[in-house]
Amino acid sequence: MPPDPNRAPCAPPHPSARRSHPTAVVRLAAPRARVRLLEAAALQAALQALPATTAPVIALYARSTLAAPPTVHQQPMPEDAAAAAQELFAVLRDLDAQGVQEIWIETPPDSAAWDGVRDRLQRAATRV
Repeated sequence: MPPDPNRAPCAPPHPSARRSHPTAVVRLAAPRARVRLLEAAALQAALQALPATTAPVIALYARSTLAAPPTVHQQPMPEDAAAAAQELFAVLRDLDAQGVQEIWIETPPDSAAWDGVRDRLQRAATRV
């Protein structure tokens, strides 16, 4: 059938409009390393229990300043929820690419601004 001359042609959708299911992003971005969510005090206790000469198998992503053995790679988490959300998957990918076995993450604050970040981290921490 020939095109209707009275009808404007449809523009193709913008590439950013083609999105997969939201949980597919979580699955694709989930690190291979085990993710553990801990409060700052529990993180500090776990870090103090590590031997100073432990192999570099642990990475840390936290807002708090924590004392860790020099073999633990530390990545500071932004104090701002929006900034943390923006960098979250890139940080997890970068830490995972270092070949660590575990990524220890300080649990985000219990506030509405941090709900999205906390949800994503809980999903990463509970993956099998």
